[in-house]
Amino acid sequence: MAIPFENPSYLKEDLVRFLERNHFNVVVTDEVATDTPIIRATRASCQLQVAKLTPDGSNRNLVRHLATGMDRSFVVFRAKVYSRQPIALTVLHYLWSRFLRELGLIKQITPVIDVAESISCNAERLPWTELQDRLT
Repeated sequence: MAIPFENPSYLKEDLVRFLERNHFNVVVTDEVATDTPIIRATRASCQLQVAKLTPDGSNRNLVRHLATGMDRSFVVFRAKVYSRQPIALTVLHYLWSRFLRELGLIKQITPVIDVAESISCNAERLPWTELQDRLT
């Protein structure tokens, strides 16, 4: 039995819908990190930049470089907000999820999302559980 590939656009589409539901104007850029485009969102004086991180954090410097000019950043994983990527947790979860996916028990592997923001955003308070519910 062949394992179907993950749909790379599912995360982009769900992130765009999530941000739009939370009243952001959203632009998907041509800049790409880990096969996922950088998503820029604005609302009043708030600016966000959202991108997918690799489970092992190997692309975090690239993502941070692309977010130059933002005031702070955080990571969202499984609807929880972290000040830094919990690499041990994300790698273990990735390996376990990949195994479950190969068994056909899940369709998608939970993404690790980097959010860079301007200081006026308080994006940590967005309802990230809504996004997680859509991704599982």
